Amino acid sequence: MYPSSVFYVSPAHGSDHADGMNTPFKTLHRTMDAIRALRAEGDQRPFTVALTEDYYLEEPLLIDQPAVTLESCGGRKRIIGGFKIENWQEDIFNGVSCRSAKVGARVFTDLWVNGKRADATRYPREGELPALDTEQNFKKTSDNLLASSQWIIADLKEVEGVEDAIINYYHYWIDEHSPIESYDPETGKLVMKYASRFLINTEEGSTAKMNFYLTNVPSTFGTENEWYLERKTGKVYYCGEATEAYAPTLPRLLEIAAEDVRIRDLEFLCTQGDYLSQQPEDPRPYASDIQSVCWAPGAIIFENAGRCSIENCILHHLGIHGIEIRTGCESIRIENNLIEDLGAGGIKIFGGASEEAPALATAHCTIRGNEIAHCGKRYAAGCGILANHTSHLEIAENHIHHMDYTGISVGWVWGYAPSSTYGNIIRRNHIHHIGMGRLSDMGGIYLLGKQPGTVVSENRIHHVTSANYGGWGIYTDEGSSYITIENNVVFCTKDASFHQHYGSNNIVRNNIFAFGGHGIQISRREDHETVLAECNIILTQNAPAYHPKEGIHTLRSSKNLFWDLGGEVQMIDQPLEEWQQAGKDAGSIVADPLFENAAEFDFTLKESSPALKLGFKPLKGFLANGKGE
Repeated sequence: MYPSSVFYVSPAHGSDHADGMNTPFKTLHRTMDAIRALRAEGDQRPFTVALTEDYYLEEPLLIDQPAVTLESCGGRKRIIGGFKIENWQEDIFNGVSCRSAKVGARVFTDLWVNGKRADATRYPREGELPALDTEQNFKKTSDNLLASSQWIIADLKEVEGVEDAIINYYHYWIDEHSPIESYDPETGKLVMKYASRFLINTEEGSTAKMNFYLTNVPSTFGTENEWYLERKTGKVYYCGEATEAYAPTLPRLLEIAAEDVRIRDLEFLCTQGDYLSQQPEDPRPYASDIQSVCWAPGAIIFENAGRCSIENCILHHLGIHGIEIRTGCESIRIENNLIEDLGAGGIKIFGGASEEAPALATAHCTIRGNEIAHCGKRYAAGCGILANHTSHLEIAENHIHHMDYTGISVGWVWGYAPSSTYGNIIRRNHIHHIGMGRLSDMGGIYLLGKQPGTVVSENRIHHVTSANYGGWGIYTDEGSSYITIENNVVFCTKDASFHQHYGSNNIVRNNIFAFGGHGIQISRREDHETVLAECNIILTQNAPAYHPKEGIHTLRSSKNLFWDLGGEVQMIDQPLEEWQQAGKDAGSIVADPLFENAAEFDFTLKESSPALKLGFKPLKGFLANGKGE
């Protein structure tokens, strides 16, 4: 019997021939082997694995034994999925004075220098280039979303090293990235290694119009914080001082497949950012996933795990997603972590798609108190939190900001088909500066499909900006049904504060919707009641309260308060009185809600507010004013 329940791991001073307790082990993998051996002998006591120094992983670590805690000994230690680049020397590349280091045959697509992500070389340095023609233009394809292109015509005659570059472009709600297979400067034909996921064309004003830029172009090297990997010579170049630099070697760091595993007080960094988009049913590689970088892996993966947690950790400088919870998981807690500077999204949950396979179900997880920021650095479509096929999930008290796409996305069934997503709680999250004008069709909070029992409450959402259409605050997409949306504050959205594509029996009540393109939008007209909106305050400024899409006529609404700071309130294209004569918005009024300071986004109601007489329950503290009680 081992005399202790704590194994120490010291890469600098340990030995894998030691016992791990009196003398530390050298590697985490040897430590897990020791725990497996003890479990095989019947020893079921909890074990703690304590890192005494930073740790460089040479391969992902599998934690497949129950009741294991992985933590730091002393101050916070780092687990690194790459290598430190040292021996930098002064050099000249592309006529620019810089630093260089030899890295041999190692190939990587991301580099972090002095605590921040280094910039890939880019052509053009600013802006984008138009595609002059596309494969689907040539075939005269209709507007079929799934009609992909493998090649385009582009004028890149003056660009050296095109064949080693990556082509990048944004359209619809995705961003696509592909190595270049070939380029013919005579014809301008550029063949992409991976076909576009969706239709691309050259039509002005179309969300399918392709404008692109190239990265990993040696001839543009020379701006501060830029880097370039010259594979032929095995040298990496960096423009600036390189005090501390890391490059990734691993696709992921931890794989957890056990119960009662705790990860705490650690820092995780450095995983590979290159990702090939493929579906099991369609082996053809594409330049993007269909939405939200949904099939890409995380740096830390839970699968067939229960009652596990990650708490008080820092996850940053990672290539794709931070944390991924897969099928067969129960009661996973992700709490009080800082998650930033990721290639795609922060936290991804992707459980089993059908309740007919209970072993694949993922349920009763908690994501609370995390800050998720500045993600989507490589794949702009990454979400702060993406939750697909999961039930009884609580997403609470998270701060999500500066993302290029949706803040929180829940649901993965389009339309009214049965769904394993239900009973989820999304409450008291602060979500802001979402979209950043790069993609379309997004929301601060996005929901999809039938979700009985799901509640969205007490969230403060603001500054949502899309590239073209769809910069919405709360967005119930195709088939969203049986959802309660209450006590939220949504303001400064490019488009409507609340938007429903189509759905059924959703309740929207006691929310403040301010300074959106519209207050409420329903895009599809159906033959049933879609939304009940009651006791909401809708504040506009020279904008109609309701979007004129035909779906707005499926809205049943009452006791709402409308006010426009720019003049007369218009419901669509008519005053409230005329709207009510058509049987709409019974008991609703036009009146100044008497906020403390709406111009400064303080939506605390004064005691004399007419909204209170309608039955509006006042919102207080940070939710109302962004400053606390």
